[in-house]
Parts: sequence; C-alpha cells; structure tokens
Amino acid sequence: MEANLLPFVSVIIPALDNETLMKDCLISLLQTVYPPERREILVVDNGSTDRTADIIKSFPVQYLYEKRNGVSHARNRGIKASKGEILAFTDPDCVVSKGWLNELVRPFDDEDAGGVAGAIIPYPGQTPAERYAARIRSHSQERPMNHPLRPFAMTPNIAFRREVFQEIGLFDTRFPGGGWEDADLCWRFSKETNLKLKYAHRAIVFHRYRNTAKDFFIQHIRYGYGLAVIYTKYHRELSWEWRESLRAYRDLSRAAWTLTKLGFKRMIRRCEAEDFDAAYFGFLRQLGQRLGFLRGSLSGR
Repeated sequence: MEANLLPFVSVIIPALDNETLMKDCLISLLQTVYPPERREILVVDNGSTDRTADIIKSFPVQYLYEKRNGVSHARNRGIKASKGEILAFTDPDCVVSKGWLNELVRPFDDEDAGGVAGAIIPYPGQTPAERYAARIRSHSQERPMNHPLRPFAMTPNIAFRREVFQEIGLFDTRFPGGGWEDADLCWRFSKETNLKLKYAHRAIVFHRYRNTAKDFFIQHIRYGYGLAVIYTKYHRELSWEWRESLRAYRDLSRAAWTLTKLGFKRMIRRCEAEDFDAAYFGFLRQLGQRLGFLRGSLSGR
C-alpha cells in the first residue's frame, strides 16, 4: 500500500521510572518501517523521579506529563492528545520488531476489525525472575485471547480504532496499577460494539520481564489488586464465592509446601537450582496475587 494511503497511527506509551528501559524501547519504535509521516509517538510520563523524562525528551517523540498516578490515567492522557485514526499501545519494557506497526495495522483493512492484538515474545532473560516469567508465558496473548467465555488481549501489544474509545470510553481509572484494565477494556469492546478483535501473529514485540524477586512480587500484588477490581465491577456476571477463595488459598498452600520441600532438598544438594527457582517464584506469584486481591477487595473500588 502506498504511504499516503496508510492510516495515521498514534503509538502511546505510559512511563514511570523506566530509565533503564526507555531508550531501547524508543530506538526500536523509531526504527520501524512504517512511514514516519504516517505515525506519531507519544510517551506519557506518569511522575517519574529518575532520568526517564530526560531520556524521552532526547528523542524525536512527543513528551506528555500526567500527574494523576496510574497507568490508566497515563494512557488516557495519551489518547486525548493523539491524532491517529488507529491508536497503538506498548510499554517501556518492550522492544518492537521493525515490521511491528505494519503488521499490527494490516488487519484494519477489514472494516469489521475494531481492535488488533499482536504477539508478545519473551525478551531473552538473564535472571531467575525473568526466566521464570518466560517459562510460564506470563504475557502470552494466545491464552487470554482463546479464553472460552471472556477473551481479551494485553496492552503491551494492541491497537484500536479511535472511534472505539469514542463509543465505549477510555481506560477505567479504577485500575490504578498494571493489571486487568486491558481485560476490562476488551470486555467493554466486545459488549458495546459490533466490531471484532483480531490477532496479528507477525506483529511482534519482545517483552522484558521484572528482573528481581522484589519487582516480580510487587507486579503480582498489582495483578491481584486488579483482579479484585474486575470482580467487583462485574460482580453480576463473575462469581467469586467461597469455592473460588478456597481454591486460591489451596493453590497458595501447595506452592508454599512445594517451596519448603524443595528448599530442604536444595540444602542437601538434591534439587536443581532451576526447580527451586520455579518453586520460589511460583510461591511469590501466588502470595502476591492473594495479598493484592485482599487489598483490592477491601478498597471498595
């Protein structure tokens, strides 16, 4: 397709204290083969206290500032400032492939396509936390998009037509951290429009996972919090009864027992480090999500 016939695309990235990741993300975005005159890149600083703002301003992209804390506020700020017919989203911990934007936009040739999700591939991990997240395919699009009842896609690699936001509204700011605001948006998209959410497997981003146990644990607290918010919002459609609670705490107990058992084996050198790491991060994942869910349930959002 000739460049002047391609849709104008706005790429929106929320940022918060991402000084170690921001540069690689922006370099990859500027190296995409999509015609520069047919796209804009908007980076929304959500109150960074490190060098993130300086790094953003050193690139030929649009710098925006959003003082209200929360990734939903940041993305909404970008949406309101954008000019594109298509609004594409990714995150600072992602590096996009050169053909990413072309492949993400291509399915919009179908007038029935209102949203398109691309593939999220693990960036080669260097730490146990990164390797564990890659092992469990933490951000795989295929799993949520193939959910039998409520399919959705994740914001590190997704795009929507502008009119979708005009019709269903912006990201729900009741989801303050990263986690489940994308599911909420996709569910509203499915319920309130007659458009389709498509999958472009060749629209690839490489995702960097949290590289320390502390950051991994905090991330899963946020996931648990977001899960509680979405159950509160959709309480008439989603049930969270005593059976679900029992199952969740049973899974946490099993993870704790597995970690304890392998910990003893590790002490006498009868357990591989990889197996112990899997048990350790599996326990952190379950514990973080339970704590986050409890906190979210008590918040009354």
